[in-house]
Amino acid sequence: MIAFVEGTLIAGGTEAVIAVGGGIGLDVILSAQSAEQLPAPGEPVRLWTHLAVREDNWSLYGFRQQDERAMFRLLISVSGVGPKVAMGMLSRASAADIAGFLRTGDETSLTGLPGIGKKSAARLVVELGQRVPEPVPGGGAAGAAVGATPLGEAMAVLAAMGLPPVRAEQALLKARGQDPALAEDLEAWIRIALQQL
Repeated sequence: MIAFVEGTLIAGGTEAVIAVGGGIGLDVILSAQSAEQLPAPGEPVRLWTHLAVREDNWSLYGFRQQDERAMFRLLISVSGVGPKVAMGMLSRASAADIAGFLRTGDETSLTGLPGIGKKSAARLVVELGQRVPEPVPGGGAAGAAVGATPLGEAMAVLAAMGLPPVRAEQALLKARGQDPALAEDLEAWIRIALQQL
């Protein structure tokens, strides 16, 4: 298994090319969100990777963050969700957001992601809802990835107010579903989320 690739970015975008030395360049498929985080061509880059091997094709998928790769691997473990669908989902929503949809059984938000219909959303919730680790808002290794996001910060505030993590996450995701711009204003997002309870 190839854990990561490190080299010089030759071409960016969702089909990046990385020169890894020895005259070798690798094609790496990225989500739109990871592609946006790439440095400029000519700059050094490291991507966490997943090698998908089929009889007629080997594809290397790359991720800027390890939590995105972990979510990708979780998604493709579900029957009917292949690498292309998983990358489409991660292009539209962050790994932390998808984890929240799965934990709270938010099939409506899942069906809003590319390639996911009602049956697929229901299957994802049933198969992965209990396998997605609970976030630990604001602390510890388990909460580091989520705690650094606006969702993690908002959950930390609601947790400090005594709200259980699952209820806090449901309210925040519901509020943001009604107005995506709320995530940019933490105070307004929390206020609207509290009205959802």
